[in-house]
Amino acid sequence: MIDHLRIAEAQLRGRPRQTAIALASVGVGSAMLIVTLSLTTGLSEDFLKKTTESSAHVEVLARRPQGWKPEKLPLPGESVLALSRHHVPDEKRAIRALSGVLAALRSLPSVRVATPAVEAQAVLVYGTVRRSAALSGVVPEAERAVTSLDTKVVRGSWAALPGAPDGVILGSQLARALGVDVGSHLQAVGPDGGAVPLRVVGIVASGLSRVDKALALVNLPLAQGLAGLSTDQATTVRIALDDPLDAPAAARAAERRTGYVCRSWQEKNAASVDAFNRQNLITLALVFFTTLVAAFGVANVLVQLVADKRRDIAILRAAGFSRHDLAMIFLHEGVLLGLFGSAAGWLLGSALIRAVASIPVDFGESALMRNEHLQMAEHASFYVVALGVSVLICALAAVQPARRAASLEPTAILRGEH
Repeated sequence: MIDHLRIAEAQLRGRPRQTAIALASVGVGSAMLIVTLSLTTGLSEDFLKKTTESSAHVEVLARRPQGWKPEKLPLPGESVLALSRHHVPDEKRAIRALSGVLAALRSLPSVRVATPAVEAQAVLVYGTVRRSAALSGVVPEAERAVTSLDTKVVRGSWAALPGAPDGVILGSQLARALGVDVGSHLQAVGPDGGAVPLRVVGIVASGLSRVDKALALVNLPLAQGLAGLSTDQATTVRIALDDPLDAPAAARAAERRTGYVCRSWQEKNAASVDAFNRQNLITLALVFFTTLVAAFGVANVLVQLVADKRRDIAILRAAGFSRHDLAMIFLHEGVLLGLFGSAAGWLLGSALIRAVASIPVDFGESALMRNEHLQMAEHASFYVVALGVSVLICALAAVQPARRAASLEPTAILRGEH
C-alpha cells in the first residue's frame, strides 16, 4: 500500500524555505481569523451583558397592541354592567389598575420579578446648567433584582436612595455634564413645568454611554407626583426573567395576559444588535480574504513543486504509481500545510488575544460602550473554525497542482520532450 502521507511530507521537507513561507502565511491567516472572532464575539458579549444588566428583560408599555379588543365576558340573565368613559385626550398615558397587572405578570412561570416604574423626560437644573435626562422612578429594593446597577455605583450608595425621598442616582456622564457630585442639590423640571428638588445620593457607571448620559433614578412616589400619576398608576412595568434569552417569548405571554404592549430587551436594542452583526460580518469577510491570500501562497508552492519535480513524478509513474496516487500526494501536501499552519496560528492567535486584551483603550464619551481594555472572548470553537477553514482552503488550493501532476505524461518527460 502506498504511503501518500509520508511521500508528501518528504517532498515538503525537500523545499524548506518555500514550505516555511507557506506555513507562515497560513499561520498568520489562521491567527487573524482567531483574533477577529475573539474581538467581535467579545464586543458582542460585552454589549449584551451590559445591556441585560442595566435594563429590564421585558418592559410593559402603557399602550394597547394594534387590533386589541377587550375580552367579552359571559353575562347571565340579570347582570350589572360597569361602564367606563372613553380615553380623554389630555389624560395621562399610564398603566392603570397596577396591582392587578402586577399580579397577572407575577403568575407567569418565567417571571422572576415584576416591579412598576415611571419614566419621563425631565430637565435637570444645577445653577445655570441644564441637561435633559431620562427620569426613572423605581422601587429601589425591587430594582436591584431587575438590574445590576446597584453594583455599578462608583460614588455614593445605592442603599441611601430608599431612605431619601428626594434622592437621585445619576449616570456618570450626566453627573459630569451637570458638574455635580454626591451631596449636590439640583432641580428636576417635568413635562408640565413642575419642579421638584433633588439631592444626589449616588453616581453609576454602567459602561453604556446611552445609560450613563441620561440616567436619573428616583423613588417611585416622587416620579409619580412629577408625572401627575396616582399611586396605582405607572408608565411601565419592568420584568426580570430567570433566563434573559427567553425575553421574546415572555413578552408575548405577558402581552396576552395584560393586554398591554410588551417589549423585550432584544426588540428595544434591535438597532444596536443589527449594527454589531453587520460589523462582525464585514470584519469576518475581510479576514476571510486574508486567508485566501494564504491559499495563493500554498498553491504557488505546490505549483512550483510540480514544476521542479516533473522528472521525479515521471519516475514514480514509471514505477507503478497511478494518476490517482500522484493527485493524492499533492492533496496531502496541501492538507499538511493547512494542519501545521493552523497549529502555528493557534499559538500566535492565543498570544495575540492576550496582548490585545492588555492594551488600554479610550474611545471617548461618544462611544457606544466604555471599557478600560478591549473585551476579548476566547472559546475552543474559534480554534476549531480556524483549523477547518485553513485545512479546507489549503486542500482546495492543492487541487489544481494535483490535477497538473496527475496529467503529466511520464514517457514524454523521460525523453526530454517537456
